[in-house]
Amino acid sequence: MLAQLEALHPDDLRVIFRHFPLLSIHDKASLAGQASEAAGAQGKFWPMYDILFERWDEWVDLSPDAFRGWLSIAAIELDLDIDKFNDDLAVGRYSALMEEAFTAALSSGLTGTPAIFLNDELFPLAPELPVLEAFVRLEIHENRQFAAYPPMKLSAGSDLIVRLHLNIGEIVIQLYPDSAPLAVNSFLFLQNEGWFDGNGFIRVIEDVLAETGDPSGTGFGDPGYHYQLEIDPRLDFGEVGMVAITNSGSDSNGSKFFITLRPLPELDGQHTIFGRVIDGLELLSSLEKRDPLDDILEPPQAFIKTVSVESR
Repeated sequence: MLAQLEALHPDDLRVIFRHFPLLSIHDKASLAGQASEAAGAQGKFWPMYDILFERWDEWVDLSPDAFRGWLSIAAIELDLDIDKFNDDLAVGRYSALMEEAFTAALSSGLTGTPAIFLNDELFPLAPELPVLEAFVRLEIHENRQFAAYPPMKLSAGSDLIVRLHLNIGEIVIQLYPDSAPLAVNSFLFLQNEGWFDGNGFIRVIEDVLAETGDPSGTGFGDPGYHYQLEIDPRLDFGEVGMVAITNSGSDSNGSKFFITLRPLPELDGQHTIFGRVIDGLELLSSLEKRDPLDDILEPPQAFIKTVSVESR
């Protein structure tokens, strides 16, 4: 699983192995760790690691002495310098390292294996690939966030058109800067920063709405700042194609936004409406159901290639 995760993020993720030999429980835990280190001294740590785990059933019931013989055969299979390998085990060259690793793991609060740390923080959830993928993406996402809401640069009476250039076509949106100045100003700032480029429509509720605006693709990514809800009583969700900010409360507006695919009057007064689709809505109506976490390992059907803004 970790190899899969590393393959997904070759430029962003480095996997570091930490020993946790359960010395008080397993009679060969220290020896197995020493063998991987002895192989590592010859550039073969991971090949020895793989053999130990993949062929665990061959040696788990052996005595420690018999296990040494098994390790020698494994070292030969890996084309190691067998004399050096056997000598490292015989003199206990890495025995103290196993003791230190055991003590360090206990002091970290660990009670068993396996355990995963992400940027030195103990991973709190079940180590499943979709969940780990989400956490890694959010860690990477933090480097893109901003410290504060951007300066207000909207001009009074602005007439703005946004074009979402998708992989499947183009969606044209009329913005409402007079009704939602904070939302529109934030959108324009993020668009200028390239925030939306590459964003997928990560949440699709068929015949209800489609959501995008989160570069992490997890459904939890935000620009690092939030701003308050803006409600214009002249606008509501009585029509299709309304463009509104996703939120989790009155002061939690960020970068995620959704486009309605049918009238949703139950949302009136709960979300900031900052625009309306005037062309291309049918592109979203063709999308299949998608949940950002359940489908995180699958690429979205539709994504934003670029965003352009026009003043009229």
